[in-house]
Amino acid sequence: MQKNIILIRELVRREIRSRYLDSLSGLAWLVIQPLMLLLIYGFVFVIIFKAKIPEADTTGFLPYLAIAFWPWTAFSESVLRSISSVTGNAGLIGKVAIASEVFPIATVTATFLMHCIGYIAILLIMVAFGVDLHWLALLPALVILILLYAFALALALLVSSLNVFIRDLEHVLPPLMTLWFFGTPIIYSISLIPEQYQHWMRLNPMTGIMDALRGYFLRGEYVPSLSLIVTAVAIMFLLAFAVWFYRRLSPRFEDFF
Repeated sequence: MQKNIILIRELVRREIRSRYLDSLSGLAWLVIQPLMLLLIYGFVFVIIFKAKIPEADTTGFLPYLAIAFWPWTAFSESVLRSISSVTGNAGLIGKVAIASEVFPIATVTATFLMHCIGYIAILLIMVAFGVDLHWLALLPALVILILLYAFALALALLVSSLNVFIRDLEHVLPPLMTLWFFGTPIIYSISLIPEQYQHWMRLNPMTGIMDALRGYFLRGEYVPSLSLIVTAVAIMFLLAFAVWFYRRLSPRFEDFF
C-alpha cells in the first residue's frame, strides 16, 4: 500500500512537471484556455443572444458561469486523459510488478490539483473585478470538489480498464462528455428548462454539484440539499464498484496489450 502511494505521488509530480511546469505557456494555458472559453460563452449568450438567467441577475452571467465551468473542466479533462492511462503505460505494466490502477489515479489527481490552482486564480480575478463572493464557502466547496474528484476517479477506473479491451472508447467518450456538458446546467439555469423536464435534469449528478457550488459562493447557502447528499452516497457506491470492476479486469490486461 505504501509503495503504491509513493508511486502515485511520483507519477503526479511527473505529470504536473511535464504538462505544466516545464514551460511557462503550459502553466499559463491552465488559466488562459478556460478563461477564453468563458469569454466566448459570455459574448455569445450575453451580447448576441442576450440571455437572461434569473439566478445571475445580481452577480452577472460570467461569475455564474465561472463558478461551475472550472470544476467541470477539471472533471472532464481528468476523465478524458485517464482513458489511455493504462494502455499508454502497457510496456511498464508488463515489465514491473506494480498495481496498474496507480496510472489513472495519478492522472486524475494531477489534473484536479492544477485545475484547483486555476480555480483559485479565477476566483481572485472575479473579486478583483468587484464580484461579491462568499469566502466562507471555501471549506464546503472543498468538500464538493473532493466529491467531484471521487466521481472522476470512479469513471477514470472504469474507462481506463474498458479501453484495454475496447479501444474505440477513446474516440466515443469525448463527444459523450460534450453532450454531458450541454446536458448539465452550466451555461444555463435549470429554471429555464420546462418544468416537466426539470425532474429528469436533476437525475444528472452534476446538476446538484454545480448548484451547490453556486449556492456556496454566490448566495452564501451552506446547507447541503437532500439531492446533493443522495448524489454523494451514489458516488461513493460508484467508486467502490469501479475499484472492484478494475481489479476484476486488471489480471487480463497483459493479454490485450
